[in-house]
Amino acid sequence: MPRVCVIIPCFNDGAFTAEAVASVKEDEPVDIVVVDDGSTDGVTLPALERLAASGAARVVHRPHGGLAATRMTAVEATTAPYVFPLDADDQVEPGCLARLADLLDADPSIAFAFGHGTYLHEDDGWPARPWDPFLLLYLNGWGPSCLFRREAILEAGGWTMPECYEDWDFLLALAEHDYTGAAIDHVVLHYRRHQVARKHTRCLKHHRELYRLLRKRHAALFARRAELAARSPLPRRQQLWLPLRHGSRPLLPFHLYWWLRGRHALRPHASRG
Repeated sequence: MPRVCVIIPCFNDGAFTAEAVASVKEDEPVDIVVVDDGSTDGVTLPALERLAASGAARVVHRPHGGLAATRMTAVEATTAPYVFPLDADDQVEPGCLARLADLLDADPSIAFAFGHGTYLHEDDGWPARPWDPFLLLYLNGWGPSCLFRREAILEAGGWTMPECYEDWDFLLALAEHDYTGAAIDHVVLHYRRHQVARKHTRCLKHHRELYRLLRKRHAALFARRAELAARSPLPRRQQLWLPLRHGSRPLLPFHLYWWLRGRHALRPHASRG
């Protein structure tokens, strides 16, 4: 079994899935599992049949259950020690999975590794932030561009958020279990901009209630706010400003804040959880 498995949930994204699979280019074997989440568009199923017939990926079908359940179906379908979630409309940077896996091999104390992100076919991007559970209480600046130890995924309970902020919820669960991550100075993921904007808008409409749900689901971690702040690399001024700007009672509504910053400010933490 390869040391890395790329899991690709697919719901009516058959037009992009083959490109996502083809983007996985490494100098070592990689297990690729595509899970069809009950697609209904008439395009996806034939595309997945062709993908499976080519041998480029293993294809699993399941009734529609959402992103979190689909990812966990893929996790259960592999025994590779490291798991990389890749959305069907995105692409991974060639060669980056080995770099991430090498970091995990070299340091058993970290549970996941991540890198920089860019928009597909654009120069616009953002650097990887140092892992900071205190910042995570208010923003998810890491998104899905992480290679996780499979055992850490299972220990933390995996992806379980029913809709929106699936990655944010899962990272909070990892932090609650005191798992840590580390970055490589390398591009890892290429996001498709129009898909980011679509999901960003859908999640922001319900941000306040979703954020309340995150606080409830991870009350034990939020109760450690002072401890996490003391360990955070953020300057004290930023630590004080975060709750006012992104807390449960922000000075400015979350969706209006992002609108004022402009579309250039869209980032995976606000769009894909």
